[in-house]
Amino acid sequence: MIRVRSARRSGWSITRRRRTSTPRSGRADRAARVTPAVARSHAALCAALALLPVVWALDLPQMAGMLLYPEQVAGVLFGLGAAGVFLKGLGERTGAARALDALLLLASVWVAAHIYLRFPVLSEGAFFHPEESLALGIGVAVVGIEALRRVAGWSLIAILALLVLYALFSDMAPGRLEGRPIPPADILRFIGTDSNSTLGAPLQVAAFIVVLFILFGRLLVVTGGAEVLTDAARRLAGERRGATAKMAVIASGFMGSISGSAVSNVMSTGVITIPAMRRAGFPPQKAGAIEAVASTGGQIMPPVMGAAAFLMAEFLRLPYQAIILAALIPAALYFYSVYLQISLVAERDALGTGDESAAKLWGEILPHTVIVLAPMAMLLVGLFAFNMPAGKAVVWASGVLIVVGLLDLGRRGRIGFGDIARAVVETGAASTQILLICAVAGMIIGLLSSSGLSFGLTFVLLELGKGSLLLLLLLTAGVSIILGMGLPTTGVYLLLATLAAPPLVQLGIGGIEAHFFVLYFGLLSMISPPVALASFAAASVAGGPAMRTAVESVRFGWIAFILPFVFVYQPGLLMQGTWAEILVITASTLVAIPLVTAALAGYGRRRLAPVERGIAGALGVLAILPHTTTVLTVATAAASLAGAALIAAHVMAHRGTASAAAE
Repeated sequence: MIRVRSARRSGWSITRRRRTSTPRSGRADRAARVTPAVARSHAALCAALALLPVVWALDLPQMAGMLLYPEQVAGVLFGLGAAGVFLKGLGERTGAARALDALLLLASVWVAAHIYLRFPVLSEGAFFHPEESLALGIGVAVVGIEALRRVAGWSLIAILALLVLYALFSDMAPGRLEGRPIPPADILRFIGTDSNSTLGAPLQVAAFIVVLFILFGRLLVVTGGAEVLTDAARRLAGERRGATAKMAVIASGFMGSISGSAVSNVMSTGVITIPAMRRAGFPPQKAGAIEAVASTGGQIMPPVMGAAAFLMAEFLRLPYQAIILAALIPAALYFYSVYLQISLVAERDALGTGDESAAKLWGEILPHTVIVLAPMAMLLVGLFAFNMPAGKAVVWASGVLIVVGLLDLGRRGRIGFGDIARAVVETGAASTQILLICAVAGMIIGLLSSSGLSFGLTFVLLELGKGSLLLLLLLTAGVSIILGMGLPTTGVYLLLATLAAPPLVQLGIGGIEAHFFVLYFGLLSMISPPVALASFAAASVAGGPAMRTAVESVRFGWIAFILPFVFVYQPGLLMQGTWAEILVITASTLVAIPLVTAALAGYGRRRLAPVERGIAGALGVLAILPHTTTVLTVATAAASLAGAALIAAHVMAHRGTASAAAE
């Protein structure tokens, strides 16, 4: 279990610039204005952001006899993250905007120092220091919100603003949503000093775990591990039809798990994979959709799951290992579905094959795989054999990766300490957004709970879905997609785990099933119109129409809309139950996926007639229906067997036709 030690709640418990336009000269002019002193200061600050979590994960303060609250260290990282945003602005802006950035920079440093020095006192008795706690609350709110606006836009800030309005005027809310209003000063004190708000579990998970996995990912890039994975993906894809798209799915899925954002992964790996798919003949909307679906799927792929795994472990008070084991089968089925659909669409539309001559031979790839296998083995051994916390396990894995790179055990060229330093600085820069998102998400979660709104919304959802679990699931799915629009993975999960998951749990659904349900549908907002950010980002790279790309994304990712309902009714898909239950539901889903995929594509090694598509689709749907009654159990078993027989007969007939044609 991820241990997040918390100080006692603050005495202030609660019961119930517009951006200065840049010159048209663009990046070159902005870069020219960044002085060497500012650049060096920013690099040093980013290095501190990356290394402080390493120090904490290795328990070095405790070894040195220092007794620190985790909120103190998390608060320092929050302040330094905000300071990094304003320091960057200081180097890029002029005039009044530059002066404002200087003030915000000083305020961020003051917030970090004040939390570190005074949190133990304020957490025990903020009531006796009203002016000081109010000043800290104002500082935390101002620097946190403005820094987040600059790096992630307005989405979370708009939600926070609505919650603050509710907290101020909750006595005017209708029905069960009515509450007791909270004075503005108390809201600010709560935000600045309470362990259940800004400095709570979301920020601590980001600070002490997520940053360390980002460091691991950066070191993997520096040592050449990312290239090894791409080479292996290209060789696995081979020269079959759709090979370039399959390579994109493998590479983007893995890197998406580490990146923590479907959109950022599209913009990093998509610039390589999408042009490759276009050259192979894929239309722009299909190429963009495949990349968007693969990058979104990375957020549900163990072991990192875009940081959601760590947050879920904290919410459910379960070991991290239990979360990634539960995620394994659904993630594998997701990518199996996407991979299969690419195969059928590529054959149906006669799209280009992969260039196997350009791919490296296995004999060239395997000697380099130690770069990936050694640290991953260390990570898994640390987690499962030694039961290490996730943060400490990934630090050891990063250490192994550094040794492999320094000694050139992967035979891709020896890295130097300068390369390691660059990876550390890049980690700090990449961590800023996630730290700020989790800090503001902590404000939202704290206000949801302390204002009573979360209880009111839970009651409303339960009333709407009363008497019908399916209706409640459909309502929750819709709410999750709507609330997830425009938010990164961590923001989506933190919001939905607080708002949407509790009603499901209260209706008797298991905690893991409920949290995975809302996570999946929250992430589906990335590919679901009208605000399909990952699809729109991929469309911009592919040069295709945005909305058509989003529609294609839904088609390629159809299985993600079905799996959450399956594992709510059949928890065996999340490894909750006996081995017999796990094997039965996994086998029936494996049969259902090709049937439904062939029905949607209208192709199964040959063009399917409308009647054949209807039969395949019907059998596929029947195979994954919930076993709520004896009749449904018998029907799903019969559909699974009939579907498996249909697939086998179809494959054999195709092979016979192919052999006859060859002769």
